[in-house]
Amino acid sequence: MLTLLMLCFVLFAFGQTDKFASRIYFPGGIGLNIPSGDEQLSVRPGFSVITGVEYRPKYTNAIFFRFNYDALSNKYKSLPYQVPTNVIRGKLNADFFMLGVGYRRAISSKAAVYILGQPGISSSGYSSVSINSNGYSIMNVSAYHPAGKAAFGFEYYIVPHFALVAEPGYYHLFSGHGGFIINPNYVLYNIGFTTTLF
Repeated sequence: MLTLLMLCFVLFAFGQTDKFASRIYFPGGIGLNIPSGDEQLSVRPGFSVITGVEYRPKYTNAIFFRFNYDALSNKYKSLPYQVPTNVIRGKLNADFFMLGVGYRRAISSKAAVYILGQPGISSSGYSSVSINSNGYSIMNVSAYHPAGKAAFGFEYYIVPHFALVAEPGYYHLFSGHGGFIINPNYVLYNIGFTTTLF
């Protein structure tokens, strides 16, 4: 469903004038994520990749809309009773699909700042080992949770449609009906860029 929605959006964008296409930005970045929260102290800081599609009705000093797909990866070392898996040393992957609105403000002719709030969903994955008649089996377990993201960004424009970006952000996972959450909070520090296709 998400793929179909994005395909329709891209086809709509290409069917419009260059003026419309120049309002579509593609932000991306890499950085560090730090798990936080008292529920799990065994999860280590890890790597993050953020990607997105952003629509700006106006260049700056206006609201904007953004869809993000963000991927986080962390290693953990824990006693078996602390996490819902019997793998004592493993990797926790969390993918976030977020859609929300922000506000961008120019602070000079070359720089801007923005704030962003996005609700969405998180898919967390980890491994679990089971014993059967043939030996051991490793299973990949996935859990889905409602999530929220808040971010603040600083942009420095090299040219009008290409900027270097620094974006700290915060993610929170809500329990809902998804069961146990290995790590409920992440603080991210990312650097990257944003640009248009045209």
